[in-house]
Amino acid sequence: MEELDLLKKDWQKNENKFPRVSEKEIYAMLHKNSTSVVKWIFLISILEFAFFLGLTLLLNDNTSTSSIEEYFNDYMVTGITVIDYGIMIYFFCLFYINYKKITTTDKVQNLMANILKTRKTVSNYIFVKITFIVILLVAIFILYFNNEPEMINTLQLAEAKGRFFIVCIVYFAAVAVSIAVFAGLLWLFYRLLYGLLLKRLKKNYNELKKIDF
Repeated sequence: MEELDLLKKDWQKNENKFPRVSEKEIYAMLHKNSTSVVKWIFLISILEFAFFLGLTLLLNDNTSTSSIEEYFNDYMVTGITVIDYGIMIYFFCLFYINYKKITTTDKVQNLMANILKTRKTVSNYIFVKITFIVILLVAIFILYFNNEPEMINTLQLAEAKGRFFIVCIVYFAAVAVSIAVFAGLLWLFYRLLYGLLLKRLKKNYNELKKIDF
């Protein structure tokens, strides 16, 4: 987009010295830039998948990871893993499809539609990924509350002293705050990761709206 901005400045400064770039040339530039952006979105999704796969393998023998997995039976662990990787594979397949569509499109209207679709796909991915993680964390904290020996002992002592409900309220309030903060940080991470690319696509879309042919 820097190239297009520079061209616009040249037009303003030297309108009588240089021929104006045609709309088709502007379209070609926007098309090339959009293709590059969507390609990067696709590559980042693959790198993210590889990173989390490597992290999972690395943490397989970790003590804290093993203790968390004790709360789930084998079927639940398998189901969670399948859903998690299924979400990632599904979306980076969509990113690839969007990339191919933008690469092969030859009309302004089609390019604009594909840009909007790509932006929506990325937004949906961020929403689904964060929602899945939040649901998983809620399940882990509930299972911890009901099964962890230390937690059960704490609840029994609290019940004996007539403070059972207070302990429950404090625990779930702390869980809610922790999950909210974590989800917020995760959302910020994804917005930073994909945000710049989405801004470039939005700018391309706005420029394409000015083209009339």
